[in-house]
Amino acid sequence: MKRWLWAVVLGVWAGWVVPPVGLAQTTNVETLLKRAVERGQKGDFEAAILDLNQVLKLAPNHTTAFILRGVAYTNLGNAKQALEDFTKAIQTDPKAVAAYAYRGVVRRQLLDLPGALADLNEAIKLDSKAPDLYAFRGALHSDNNDVVQALRDFRQAAQLYKERGDAEGVKEMQEFIQALEKQSPSPPPSKPSK
Repeated sequence: MKRWLWAVVLGVWAGWVVPPVGLAQTTNVETLLKRAVERGQKGDFEAAILDLNQVLKLAPNHTTAFILRGVAYTNLGNAKQALEDFTKAIQTDPKAVAAYAYRGVVRRQLLDLPGALADLNEAIKLDSKAPDLYAFRGALHSDNNDVVQALRDFRQAAQLYKERGDAEGVKEMQEFIQALEKQSPSPPPSKPSK
């Protein structure tokens, strides 16, 4: 789970731009971010956090740094600090889809299913074409024993994976759908009319 979470945030982060800071600081910020990512990929989350702390000293409202540091804290099991960082990321950029999604991950770990669902709903509002968001929300609905909503989200995720040509994603969603369909009670047989 730890490496998976870090890998997902890297995919989200890859297209983000460093916010404007002084020219010399931009180079430092970019260098520190790159090094933090490399350290996170190697599983050295403590060192990644040190680099991200430096980024935030140079650029105090750097959304990506908050998200990456939150992921590092999540991987270290520090849910409280991760939650704070994801919340700060949302405050600096209310359209930061990744911040909502990762805060949802942490809230799920803290057994705050309503909070996790609220975060995933917001993330999906901001990016309705991300199959991972539907898959995660489906898992949350499943945790909450809401089979109907879970099935709806897993089916939507499968459709979006299919549109992307991600056969593995489709297969995984179909497995979840089949497992849920086996769990859910069948409707009672209809009575013959007289």
